[in-house]
Amino acid sequence: MKKLFLLLLVISLFATPIQASYINRFILQDESENLVGVTSNALDVNIAGSTGTSDVTIVDSLGNAIDSQPDADGDYHLGVALIQSIISSTNNYTDTNLASGATFTGTADETFGANGIQVYHFADRDCIIYIDQSLDATNWDICDTFECLANNACSRTFASVAPYYRARVTNTDLSATTALRFATGMAPVISTLPRSLTDDDRVKVESTITGKINSDRHAWISPTNTLNVNENSGIVGTNFDGTLKDPNFWTETVTGSGAVTQTGEIKLTTGVTANSTAKYNSVRSGRFVVGSALIFTGAYKFNDALVADNIRRCGAYDVDEGFFFELDGLTLNVGSRKVTVDTLISSGDFNGIYGPNFIIDPAVYYKLDIEWTPIGAFYYINNKLLHKSVGGHLTRRLTQPITFENINSNGNIIDVTFDCLGVVISREGKLRTASTYKYISGAANTLCKVGAGDLHSINVTNNSGSVTVYDGTSAAGIIITTIDSLKVQGSFLFDAPFSTGLFIVTTGSAIITVTYE
Repeated sequence: MKKLFLLLLVISLFATPIQASYINRFILQDESENLVGVTSNALDVNIAGSTGTSDVTIVDSLGNAIDSQPDADGDYHLGVALIQSIISSTNNYTDTNLASGATFTGTADETFGANGIQVYHFADRDCIIYIDQSLDATNWDICDTFECLANNACSRTFASVAPYYRARVTNTDLSATTALRFATGMAPVISTLPRSLTDDDRVKVESTITGKINSDRHAWISPTNTLNVNENSGIVGTNFDGTLKDPNFWTETVTGSGAVTQTGEIKLTTGVTANSTAKYNSVRSGRFVVGSALIFTGAYKFNDALVADNIRRCGAYDVDEGFFFELDGLTLNVGSRKVTVDTLISSGDFNGIYGPNFIIDPAVYYKLDIEWTPIGAFYYINNKLLHKSVGGHLTRRLTQPITFENINSNGNIIDVTFDCLGVVISREGKLRTASTYKYISGAANTLCKVGAGDLHSINVTNNSGSVTVYDGTSAAGIIITTIDSLKVQGSFLFDAPFSTGLFIVTTGSAIITVTYE
């Protein structure tokens, strides 16, 4: 155990011994004569006595004595204390209410001297909180998130691992907040462990399965303690092997010198005629089923340098409704369409993990995904969230075909190419849902369903008359099958999808039962 000694440097103005008390400069040394640093003017040393050894009292500038404390060996040391200074952030504080889908973004605070970031949040709507950290206050490379449900006060502590931090709060609810309190602060010494223990004095932790990209998504445990899982079922789309296009699955539309060619991928080219277009869309639509999201997935290359007066678009949409990616000249957009009106979010306003901006490299193939439900759409590039739009009625019809197109306008004569390696719409759930049936007796025109579905079987129980089945809402639709019930009787299995509706015309005394979904 090292002992500290006080060496006094006394400058006497007289030749006689010291007769009075002096306040002088002092140095602390250990027994090996190593200097112990003392901040200038931090302490005063009072020396009382005349000659010989004198008692020394160390006091602060206010005259308060600095105490000493014994250790386990009986040696004494200066009493010291660690002062914890909590620094509240004004840059990362807000009590301003947020609209649905809106985000508060704080500004950079330095974290020098702090090893912990404390966060407090309360709102009357569901929110997600992001704590971003950066080396330069520009590139926010580290992001920690947590979800705080409505009317719950949430607090978290995060380790400071970079020189700067900022906070973001996003309202994920469908309604605006009417109460919001959010604050952050920094502390020099702090623990990121839970603030309390379990009843049996263990570290209090919980385990949950959340999405890496969408941290507000959680796996669901059923009341019978099983994990709910869904299969992913492809329902519309193909790859494009070889050079022969398949009109049974795809329809092309071109104007001017526009062209659609297949060479192991689909190429949409405009040619050099002004305002030419090329479009490719699936014959069938991906049927939306309540309770299961749909996801569009395609591999696309924009191929040519970014071209003004040209739009290259792909997604799940038609002329009236849907969702899509769009490269309009130099700008990447994501969009939703409702009653032919497009709502676009442009680069600079994206809210995903890429940040607000994304610039397309025309020489690179991108994996593009659009995931949608009745209350939101999520746009991904290469499996990372680019943007999410939250809210109902983004489009009126969720059942959509695959469409991609290449459009020149405003007199553009540049030959622009847009490539697709393969594309599909999948249902994030079972391919088959619960069926229903319709009993039809005698001559009738029967509308069984409006919208997409699947015809499973027809059971003929009377060998009289005929049956004609249409994909449509009237006899003007596309014929799926005809049955001459004078010649046949029994059950007929189809498992045939229809896109527009299911309409059946029966003649004579035909009696049938139709099973479909």
